[in-house]
Amino acid sequence: MLRLVPALVMLLVAADARAAGDNCPIEGDVAHWAADYCMASIGTDDEIAASDCLWRERERTFESACSARLYYKRAMCELAMRYHAGVSSVATCLADRDFVGRTVRERGVGK
Repeated sequence: MLRLVPALVMLLVAADARAAGDNCPIEGDVAHWAADYCMASIGTDDEIAASDCLWRERERTFESACSARLYYKRAMCELAMRYHAGVSSVATCLADRDFVGRTVRERGVGK
């Protein structure tokens, strides 16, 4: 139960950022981007298995929700390039609005 606390905190932060209405070209909740990044970094789709990563990521600070989403999208693009997952460059990946993880796409985990 305690391992789910960071995910809950990140969801609350993301909801707060969404309410602020930023004009970011990268859509989605920060918590969902962090979850997708953590799951991709350890090669799983299990959010429980990624909880250690989520604990570490909750310590990271950003200037805005947009800069957080950019950070996680860039990190996921770099992972995709490293693992030859059909990404030709980080720049192309960042510009691709369809390059999002399942959690961002489905607006939550376990859906």
